[in-house]
Amino acid sequence: MRLFSPVLALLFLGQISLAQGQTQDPRSIKIVSSDERVVVHGQNNAACSTVLSLITALRKELNNAIKEVGDASSETIFPLNNNLIITLYGQAGDPAPERNYLLQPRRVESSERFRIDFNIHLGKGLDRVQFREKALECLLLDHSLNSSIRDGQPIRVAPWLITGVLEKMAWRKNEADRGLYKALFKNGLMMNIEELLELEDPSELNAADRTTFKVSAGAFILAMLNQEDGSKTFLSYLEGAPSYEGEPLLFFRNTFFEAGLSKQGLAKWWALQLANLTQDFVTETLSPLATENALSQILQGDLQNDTGEILTYRLIAFQDILALPEKERRILLAPILERIRLLSFRCFPSYRPLLAGYARITEQLAEGDDEGIAELLNVLEKKRMDLKQVGLRTRDYLDWYQIVAATKLTGEFETYQRLKQELETQNPSHPGPIDHYLNAVQKLYDE
Repeated sequence: MRLFSPVLALLFLGQISLAQGQTQDPRSIKIVSSDERVVVHGQNNAACSTVLSLITALRKELNNAIKEVGDASSETIFPLNNNLIITLYGQAGDPAPERNYLLQPRRVESSERFRIDFNIHLGKGLDRVQFREKALECLLLDHSLNSSIRDGQPIRVAPWLITGVLEKMAWRKNEADRGLYKALFKNGLMMNIEELLELEDPSELNAADRTTFKVSAGAFILAMLNQEDGSKTFLSYLEGAPSYEGEPLLFFRNTFFEAGLSKQGLAKWWALQLANLTQDFVTETLSPLATENALSQILQGDLQNDTGEILTYRLIAFQDILALPEKERRILLAPILERIRLLSFRCFPSYRPLLAGYARITEQLAEGDDEGIAELLNVLEKKRMDLKQVGLRTRDYLDWYQIVAATKLTGEFETYQRLKQELETQNPSHPGPIDHYLNAVQKLYDE
């Protein structure tokens, strides 16, 4: 990103004008955040309110994750030094420009302050995942805009920073896959720091490498924040990293460590941090039934059509997927393939050949090739059914063994039965309106 370059912004606006074919002012509605740092313009009050709500929630998450607020529900928002101006263009179904999200920082005229223009085209609706990534980029970028920035100076938030902070927020909400971190570390698949810092475009990686990148970035952010005064040092790093024009690794070493730390010393630090981070991770392999349940949920994907409607496609109905245009087909199948590969890290071992089969089917469909897919799906479904039956029999046997091996009765079931009988025999002496309503509904079902 190059600061103060209006060309991209003008091109984006020009595409919007052609796509809309109308003269309605996209800034007819204006909503401002409580601290007056975020301003949302648009043509639809509901859309503007939704975007401001999402930004505010993201600022709370970011503040809690970086500053390690004790209360996870803290209402404190991440402070902004400059204004974030969000403009919403178009409506669902409108022809959209090539880039639906465009952000551009620039200096406010006759001032040392800055503003970040964040333009969003709604022709294909609001992609929550992509919006979250771009909005986070705006929030992180804000902390690097200061009076030392030169006109025309390149400025960009590195991909690993955005991905790593998103992972840190997922950790805080217990949504990160800890088993995946453990598996990648155990197999020596984590990226080294230099690779991580210098990666320019993660989208060019294949699904497996993108997963490695995501986990490595998350671990790196966790390690940085775990240092003494980690939050303060991280914010200092954030102030200078996006505009730093030298070697990224050198800037990191000089920010977090005393001068003179060698690359070998840094590598040892990284290995130690990974060991510390992963020692308490979940290490158990999923059971057959847990694997089957997870597998049944990932063999489908959602795709938004031109009118903004969300359609669900299942891998077993592969003919519907093949009927899609190639671009949409690949967009649908890429996350399915990634989820299949992620599950292979923790699945019950007997399921790994099945996952490899589903991965092969997904890759074939992406290429528009349906040769042998119907037969392979039938084989995989039969194998899954066999494994599920084994899992059910194993579970039933363990339940039986636990019952017959018990040395004494706990009395828990007896207590349950007694409570159940008491509840069934006790009727409220003065039924209220809720009781009347529930009784009426019950009669409808009994008829």
